[in-house]
Amino acid sequence: MATIPKHMKAVVFNGPYDITTEDRPTPRVKEPTDVLLKVKYSGLCGTDLHTYRGHINSAVKGQIIGHEFVGTIVEKGTLLTDSDFEIGDEVISTFTTQCGECWYCLHKCSGSCTKTNTFGKPGLDGGQAEYVLVPNAKNTIIKKPQNTDWKDDSVYVLMADIFVTGYYGVQKIINYVKSDPSMSNVDYSDVRILQLGVGPVGLCALRILTYLGFKNVVCVDSVHTRLQEAKQFGASQIINYEETPKYLEDLIKQQNDGVGFDVCLEVVGATSSLRTAYDALRRNGFLCSLGMAHDDLPFNGLDCYIKNVNLSFGRCHVWSYFKEALEVFEVLKTEFAHFIDYKATIDDSSNAFDLFDSHKVNKVVFEFK
Repeated sequence: MATIPKHMKAVVFNGPYDITTEDRPTPRVKEPTDVLLKVKYSGLCGTDLHTYRGHINSAVKGQIIGHEFVGTIVEKGTLLTDSDFEIGDEVISTFTTQCGECWYCLHKCSGSCTKTNTFGKPGLDGGQAEYVLVPNAKNTIIKKPQNTDWKDDSVYVLMADIFVTGYYGVQKIINYVKSDPSMSNVDYSDVRILQLGVGPVGLCALRILTYLGFKNVVCVDSVHTRLQEAKQFGASQIINYEETPKYLEDLIKQQNDGVGFDVCLEVVGATSSLRTAYDALRRNGFLCSLGMAHDDLPFNGLDCYIKNVNLSFGRCHVWSYFKEALEVFEVLKTEFAHFIDYKATIDDSSNAFDLFDSHKVNKVVFEFK
C-alpha cells in the first residue's frame, strides 16, 4: 500500500468569489464501507459556480469543494472484499453518495436516497483535493473501464456528473415521447426540441440526443464557442440570444405552424430561461429542466393548468443511470477528447474558478501528479 501523507492540498471555499488552496489533514477510512482515493483528476462543474457566486448556500466557509473526480483506491474498509475493490483499482466516483438499500435507491431514484449527500457539501468534503474519503463505496464508485487504447483518464471526469446528467435528461424526454398520447407514432427525428443552454452539461445532453436519433434540436446560448460546439454536435440551429433578442417569437412561428416546441430542455436554471422554455412550448408539451433553479418559478399553477404543461425538475439519479450512461459514453468519448480545454494544478484554483466563471474556458480539470 502506498504511503498516505498526514496532510494534503485541497481547494477550499471561504465565501463568494473567495477560493483558496490550503493544507488540510488527509482523511482516513472510518467506516467499514469507506474507501480512500488518491485523486488523479477532479473537475470544476457549473453547479460549483452557484456556490462560488453566492447564489445558494450549498457550502460552508472552510469547506473542501468539488464533486467530479476519478482516482485510485489507497485504503478500504473491512467490509469491502477484493471482489468489490482492491487497493490500486482506478475508479470513477458519482457526484453523490447513496446507500443502495432504501426505497429510492431500489426504484431507480438514487438522487433522492434517504442517506444521500453530495461531495463538497456540508458533512461531506469534496474531491478537489489530493485525497478524498468516499462513504458507501459499493454504491458510489465504479471501476474505470480497462481500455488499452485510451490514455487520458481525465475524460472520465465527465462521467462523475455532467454526462450522466445529460443522459438523465434525455431519458426523461424519451419517456415523455413514448408515453404521451400527443406524441404517439412520432419518430425521434420529428420531435421538435428547444434546448436552452449549451454549457458542459448541455453539450453532453445534445450529443446524446443526436446519437439516439433526435435531429431537430434548436440550441440557444450567449457564448459563441459553445454554440459552435453545439453545431458540431448536431444542433439543427444555433441562436445567440444576445445578438438576436427577439428570436423566440419567430422561432415559435416556425414550429408546426406556430404551435410551438414539443420539448424544451432547460439546462440553465435561471428565471429568464425557465420563462422562455414555458413560452416556447406548445400546449401539452414537456419542460425538462436540468439546471439548478434557485429562485421562484416564473409561471404559476394556473399557467401550467391552462397550458397542460408537463414539468420535470430535479438533480440526476446518477447511480441509478450510471452503468447505462457509461455504455453510451464509451461509444462517444473520443468526441469529447478536446472537451477539457484547461488542466490546472491545485495551486491554480483561484485563477481556474475565475476563468471558468467568465466563460474563458469550457471545462476545467485539476490534475494531480
